[in-house]
Amino acid sequence: MTTSHRILVFAIAASMCVVFSPAMVSAAEPSITEAPNKKSFNTVPFVPNPSDTQRGELERMVDQCVQTVEREVPGSHFSANVAGGIVNTVGIDRGRFKFWKCMSENGHPLAPINK
Repeated sequence: MTTSHRILVFAIAASMCVVFSPAMVSAAEPSITEAPNKKSFNTVPFVPNPSDTQRGELERMVDQCVQTVEREVPGSHFSANVAGGIVNTVGIDRGRFKFWKCMSENGHPLAPINK
């Protein structure tokens, strides 16, 4: 192989690396940038109009579990709020799973609302 052929082969290989390397990197990394979506959960047992004490306890636990998600799934941009006996969440599935697990482990299990 002549020198000009070697240079040509090298140039083609280098340009392929430049073109395909971003796709290979994004395929290898876990996707935290997936689009966050909204989902709602009933408290178990479902209480549509909880007392002030129950609502306050639920709100404190939601805040604590949101902090847990932020710590364990950095960059997830997870949020949750309480409306009656319904907990609304916005975030990726990984963050939602950590939130659901935290709520369950702390005595506030949630059930998905099937729409």
